[in-house]
Amino acid sequence: MASIEGPAGGSTAKTHRLAFDKKTQMLNNQSALHLIKRGISSKALAPLGDFLGIGRGQVAEYLDMDRTTVARHVAKDQDLPMHSAENVLRLIEIAKMANDVFATDNEAFDWLRKPHPMLDGDNPFQAAKTSFGAQRVKDILVATKYGGVV
Repeated sequence: MASIEGPAGGSTAKTHRLAFDKKTQMLNNQSALHLIKRGISSKALAPLGDFLGIGRGQVAEYLDMDRTTVARHVAKDQDLPMHSAENVLRLIEIAKMANDVFATDNEAFDWLRKPHPMLDGDNPFQAAKTSFGAQRVKDILVATKYGGVV
């Protein structure tokens, strides 16, 4: 299991943690908003990459961040910018949905990394850089699971 950490507020040493693994439930909107406001530590990117089965460079790309910027944030133990923190939660949510749709974790993560024609040739992780792209990925996953129309 990995965790995403950010300061719990003020100058205290406490951290706000989001533990995630394939069995963890998705966050509700209120919890996600609270977590983003409190901050997500850049140190969470390595466990995120492990969870998603991708390298650091790809994590940076999917968070719409430059690798150098990511390295600087990690070295200084800084929180991720708000838009990147939001992308972290999006990627986790989509990965969990895919795990629920496909028979195995390998099938789910293969699907998430493979270019998809309904996403203009982007893979689902790439599409999820924006909220609209993430919603499109969710629509495809729901249609796949329940046999609906996309």
